[in-house]
Amino acid sequence: MDGTTAMFRYWNMLRAGRPAPSRSEIDPTAIRKWLPDIFILEFDDDRSVRFRLAGTRLCSVFGQELRHTHFRDLWRFDDRVTISALVETSLNQQATIVLDARAGTSQGREADFELLLLPLHAGPGVQRTIGLLCADERPFWLGSHPVAQLDLHGARLIDPDAVPLRDVGARTPSLAPDIIEPTETHGARRVRHLVVHDGGRSNGADD
Repeated sequence: MDGTTAMFRYWNMLRAGRPAPSRSEIDPTAIRKWLPDIFILEFDDDRSVRFRLAGTRLCSVFGQELRHTHFRDLWRFDDRVTISALVETSLNQQATIVLDARAGTSQGREADFELLLLPLHAGPGVQRTIGLLCADERPFWLGSHPVAQLDLHGARLIDPDAVPLRDVGARTPSLAPDIIEPTETHGARRVRHLVVHDGGRSNGADD
């Protein structure tokens, strides 16, 4: 996808072979087209992952100001443990992660999204991730009918050193097979100690 590809390339250029670029190196004018969809995550005092900031279009998608809210709360209840572990991997291990998600509204409308998480160096002992959320196709109702929750459909860890200028969209095959491996569960991938299921929606009630 154009947005995630452009953001990844900019981030990869800035890091120049390091695990992550510095927060101070990010030039908003260089990514101004994507600023409304960009967010930054960090740990709060109780080690929960919260939004440090969120773009205006992103807040409009969810119909609320996202700053200081928990990232996991945007997701279907059954996905929250997995989502928390994936984001903590990005924060703690400076991992680059791409997520597939399906957004649903209370009116029954749906849209597919791609979410990119990129590690960011913000100073000694400070762990942050800069992210971008883009719709595969931006439907007419997006921003008018708030998204109630995101449903996780897939996850990939990307090795940026292996593919410095390659598209990293959610439909790109896994570039880190030692981290994401097939499991015996049909349609699932193992993300370190996690199993992330690709596609399909739960038939159970959401919280």
